[in-house]
Amino acid sequence: MDTLLISTNFFGYPQEIVKALAARGRSALWYDDRPASDTLTKALVRLSPRVIQRRSDEYFAKIFADAARHDIRDILVIKGEALSVSMVRRMRALFPKARLTLYFWDSYRNMPKGSADKVDLFDRAFSFDLEDVKTDPRLKYRPLFYIEQYADVGAVEQDIDLLFLGTAHSDRVTVLDKIARAMPPGYDFRKILFARSQMLHRIQNVVSAPYRRTDERDFIFSPIPKHEVQKLIGRAKIVLDIERDVQTGFTMRTIEMLGASRKLITTNPSIAKADFYHPQNQSYVDRDRPVIDPLFLDSPWLPQDPALLRSYSLSGWLDDMLG
Repeated sequence: MDTLLISTNFFGYPQEIVKALAARGRSALWYDDRPASDTLTKALVRLSPRVIQRRSDEYFAKIFADAARHDIRDILVIKGEALSVSMVRRMRALFPKARLTLYFWDSYRNMPKGSADKVDLFDRAFSFDLEDVKTDPRLKYRPLFYIEQYADVGAVEQDIDLLFLGTAHSDRVTVLDKIARAMPPGYDFRKILFARSQMLHRIQNVVSAPYRRTDERDFIFSPIPKHEVQKLIGRAKIVLDIERDVQTGFTMRTIEMLGASRKLITTNPSIAKADFYHPQNQSYVDRDRPVIDPLFLDSPWLPQDPALLRSYSLSGWLDDMLG
């Protein structure tokens, strides 16, 4: 093993990174960046990291002991929520020959306090968030990536005019409700909302008018397998992206649409700053007062520069992370 990967288990993407590294002749050890993935642990790591720091430090000490049996030359930490400053220092001392790379696929505003304190302890640090890169010159801008399977969605029948597929968190249901009411008549707007908790979903149905207006059949309570997600995206003419309002970076869904050659409607105003932006392929709508242009709904995808698209693939991302 020559690479240590520490990352949240985000929809199977760490496994995709490990596979992509193997295709390059690299071998990787992967560990979650939190000592457990239950709701309480996640909340403590995010909101009260000091409460759980001892447990987290013991967890990472075991990881380092395991990794020390290998000739590690690269350590890639993605987000590293529970990784304390003291454990980063210990990691550097234990692996003096390794290159340490940090990547934030979240914004400072949505991560534990103290995340920025780790940056100077790494050889290189990247972020997907435009605002964080602007305000913290130690960070280099690097958007997210799409996995190669999205380039293979194929020329299937596109029977869905607009598709939203995502978790029902933050203000998404409210924004979806506004967009649904702003849609011109005659278009098929398919919504698939993953609700993490049936109990919380029932509460939202009581207290939230947008929840009550949303068809109950639009909610699911188990994640859709990745290959089914890709099939649904293949059937869509346009995919809707609703980012967290504390982030300025482009979501994974935004980048995946480049790989899939699918048009995008997004509530992220930063889209117009992207080097891949074309008004025929990507359209911004205000999350509070959305206006949906029928001309955008009816126009086809405009093919883009293959070299530019490749730079947003997982392979292109790894070129920057470990190149």
